[in-house]
Amino acid sequence: MSKSRKLISWLAAYGFIIVMVILVITVAGAVIGSWPRAHLTVEAGTKGGLFDAMAESLRTDLEPYGVTVDIVNRADSKNIIEDIVNPSSPVDGGFVASEIPAQLAPLVRQAGTIMYSPVYIVAGTDSGIDSIQDLAGRTISLYPKDSAAWSVCEYILKSYGVNLTDATSSYGNGLKVIENTATGVTDAGCLIDVPAGSSINYAGDSLKMLAQPGLRFLEIREAQAIEANEDFLVASQIEAGTFELFPNVTPSETIETNAALVTFVAKENLPRELVTLIAQSFRVQYGNGTAVSAAGELPSTQLSSVAAFDGAQDIFEDGLPWLYRNAPFPLAAFLDKFLSSYGLFLTTLFLVLAILDNIGFSKPWHLVRRSRQPRMRLVAMGIAERLQKNGTLSRSDQRKLAGVERWIKSQNQGLDEVQDLVKQVSRKSTSSSPPKSGA
Repeated sequence: MSKSRKLISWLAAYGFIIVMVILVITVAGAVIGSWPRAHLTVEAGTKGGLFDAMAESLRTDLEPYGVTVDIVNRADSKNIIEDIVNPSSPVDGGFVASEIPAQLAPLVRQAGTIMYSPVYIVAGTDSGIDSIQDLAGRTISLYPKDSAAWSVCEYILKSYGVNLTDATSSYGNGLKVIENTATGVTDAGCLIDVPAGSSINYAGDSLKMLAQPGLRFLEIREAQAIEANEDFLVASQIEAGTFELFPNVTPSETIETNAALVTFVAKENLPRELVTLIAQSFRVQYGNGTAVSAAGELPSTQLSSVAAFDGAQDIFEDGLPWLYRNAPFPLAAFLDKFLSSYGLFLTTLFLVLAILDNIGFSKPWHLVRRSRQPRMRLVAMGIAERLQKNGTLSRSDQRKLAGVERWIKSQNQGLDEVQDLVKQVSRKSTSSSPPKSGA
């Protein structure tokens, strides 16, 4: 037999088997690849700060689903984005309240802006400070250098001619900033913090501290101009009486300020099921109104220029998908991930097989069974050729020959019995036939 005929015979015998094996491997890979992930690493800012509290809240919300959330703290939270885009970093995502460099934006996705975080610039009532310009040369408490809050304050203060120096600055989380200012450790403080009405656990302490006597709120009169220059800083207001109405109205009058957009960003390949749970957590935690945002306004994927994860906005508007509400998380996540990735392929495959079956083509399993005879023939021919060439059978050929013999025996098993039964039926049918009537 020529090589070309051998190749054709081999393809005829094994081609469909190879296709089926590839298909099975592909489906198995799809199943394994669709298994849900149950771990998330979130990078937050200063330990005990706002971003840290947000990360703790997210961890609490994801725990009932069996998802473990590890929190990594980085004091220079302005640079959290660097760890998120680093492919070798274990950090999956984090909270940002600063501008994302244009060259890094395509490497991440956002799961929603969740908070307008007001800029609070406060001074001691006995400090003699009445405006931001008066802060020049005075001591001031801030979040750590290169944190998101520090960067916002540095930008705003510098816009009014106030330059920050280590000699006049003290650093700590938001609660420490307020405490230092209220107790006179420093003349003033600047921070971004939760708005009044926020449900996050951290809010209670900081908002209560902002209501204490001894603090004066400084106004950012050019808040609109600052918004025009920095997209992530929107003009906002701290309404009179936000922190206390009785016995002292705090603040005593409405204060113009800016608010930083706090957005959760993550690696662009963050699994679909984790995005779903994160979005649901944000919907519950930040969907209610605050002093600076209306109910239902947040969370939102419409406020940041960073591309959003698919489906996040739908969850903000409609809640968890039906599958996640009615099935255990591992099953719901698996089906959601598998069907979203491979549903079209499987639908097309089943449709093609159904059409082939309806027009008369054999089912795949029947084709596999029917291909055994030409495969056994090829094996036997190969053994015969090698025997003629070498004069003896190798151990491998002996095993193959035994396999062919077993197949022949399985095909013939019971055949004689069937033939005898057919003969008996034929004889009885002939003998019992009525005689033909004469003319």
